[in-house]
Amino acid sequence: MQRPPAVTAKIRAAVGNDAADILLVRREAVLAKAVSHYDPVILNDWANAVDAARIARQISDPDYRVLVAEAGGEIIGFAMAVLSKHELKALYTRPNPIGGLGRALLSEIEYLAFQATPYLVCEASLNAEGFYKANGYAEEGRNDRVSRSGVISRVVWMKKHRPNINPR
Repeated sequence: MQRPPAVTAKIRAAVGNDAADILLVRREAVLAKAVSHYDPVILNDWANAVDAARIARQISDPDYRVLVAEAGGEIIGFAMAVLSKHELKALYTRPNPIGGLGRALLSEIEYLAFQATPYLVCEASLNAEGFYKANGYAEEGRNDRVSRSGVISRVVWMKKHRPNINPR
């Protein structure tokens, strides 16, 4: 019996009309992956905190770097960095059969960001803290984040310095 072909993803720069798909990935990832660390009120507030118009503006902003991962003709993950703030703004993958997708997106967005900034900070959710630590980020502190709608959630501020040697 033959094994099915491995599913692979292609990572590329986001374009404006990717915004709605990015929004869906973000929502699905939050609701599926953070459920073990946050209560439903926080999850729903977080999942609905941005809209497609805002994402489209970020994609077109020259201060942002936004990447998407596609497989089977659909967007299954994305990463976003804000260069002027030295910030990894977002990294989300929907549940998928591709191992290491988050790590691949992180590596690509770091490659782009570290060309312009000496370090990156991120506001990691509690469920993502271990992922970031495993990828070279160090905890800077823990904060209660207050959303625009007033919902409070615990986050971990993390930081990673640009490596001395860039392998590319």
